[in-house]
Amino acid sequence: MKTVLVLGTGFVAKPLVDDLLALPDVRLHLDGLDLERARRLINGHSRARALELDASEPSQVSPEIRSADIVVSLLPASQHAAIARSCLEHRVPLVTTSYISDEMRSLDAEARSRGVLLLNETGLDPGIDHVTAVRVIRRVEREGGSIESLASSCGAIPAPDSNTNPWGYKFAWSPRGVVLAARNPVRYLDGGTIVEKTFPALFDSPRAVQIEGIGRLEAYPNRDCLRYREPYGIDGIADFFRGTLRYPGWSRTWHTLFDLGLLDPEPGQRSEKTYAEFLSRHLPPGPGGLIERLCRLPGIEGEDDETISRLEWAGFLSDRPIPPGASSPLDVLSERLQRVLRYRAGERDMVVLQHEFRVRSAAGARRRILVRLVAFGCAGDDSALARTVSIPAAIACRLILDGRVPLAGVRIPVERELVSPILLGLERRGFHFEEREEEISESGGGVSMPSPPSR
Repeated sequence: MKTVLVLGTGFVAKPLVDDLLALPDVRLHLDGLDLERARRLINGHSRARALELDASEPSQVSPEIRSADIVVSLLPASQHAAIARSCLEHRVPLVTTSYISDEMRSLDAEARSRGVLLLNETGLDPGIDHVTAVRVIRRVEREGGSIESLASSCGAIPAPDSNTNPWGYKFAWSPRGVVLAARNPVRYLDGGTIVEKTFPALFDSPRAVQIEGIGRLEAYPNRDCLRYREPYGIDGIADFFRGTLRYPGWSRTWHTLFDLGLLDPEPGQRSEKTYAEFLSRHLPPGPGGLIERLCRLPGIEGEDDETISRLEWAGFLSDRPIPPGASSPLDVLSERLQRVLRYRAGERDMVVLQHEFRVRSAAGARRRILVRLVAFGCAGDDSALARTVSIPAAIACRLILDGRVPLAGVRIPVERELVSPILLGLERRGFHFEEREEEISESGGGVSMPSPPSR
């Protein structure tokens, strides 16, 4: 029997727990602060144990890591470096679904010298985006071609039949977390020029992305994609973009929320009793009601503007009382959005991932390659988001336990020992990756792809 220690019982944990417990030779220890949820997730399984544990306390987590054959951390990214240091101490491999932080990256030399694998970014985005992109890139290389451009976008949004509010979004996690994630600086390549933007300028010019069978979405830039040029092997690329997908209008609305000061995370004294009073305090001074004053904001195009409609629908123009406890504008906004933008029983979420490559062959012919994943799930523990984030980590965990990943150091899943097996594992679990390509002229051309499956 091999012991897998899973740290964290959050919203993506269930598919990973289920996947690992399907292995007859795995004993699973699920540890976190929410003991009752941990017990529900393991559901009395004879080879699983739930334990209440504070992973920020080394005295609690170190003995658990020492007794494990591998650790999977679903904790917040800020806790991963401390977990990784304990894994290095006990020479236990680690898998996470989070971006590599500078602190994690600093552990690479020690991890290599100790022969310990610290595998990060093995979720959806980052994760599935890496393995699907690298598969195409390596194939083009084998054929003697080169990658001229790559635009990669991914998002988790309500399925069209569950897209029932003006915001075009429902939160599977904290709105505060969404805002804080968007505050990361972004860099991408446009015509060989490095473009750098910070929050909220990254919302200024979202890209239109057409998904057949779904319709038009928009993508705003996601973090620093230039760090992937070397691991992907595309150092000479002229255009490289990674974006977050949303339904149209999202970027414009969130830019307005920033202009209003509603995304300010700093606590302070707050005297407003109602949402209307709260919004009024953040509007430009002057005569008129809330809508008239909203119309004076940059980018608002009259009383029927979609951003005004969204704020009104969410109750920010109403006399509803603000619940106690919120000390910052972002707290007030987050609490309200969490309340009204949530999935209801029976609703579905949807994950959309799309890569668009422009490729030049060894003979000089140019073609476009489009790779797409559209996955649906039941909102909750078995949502499309939960499955696409956690199942790649579960597959990687299986590969490492089987001795099929002879790697060490701080890594992401771009090596051949990981790319093909993770993709094969995803396909065996029902994820379907559409791929189409066509020759294009110097002036462009289109790619036709079939509609995504309904489930």
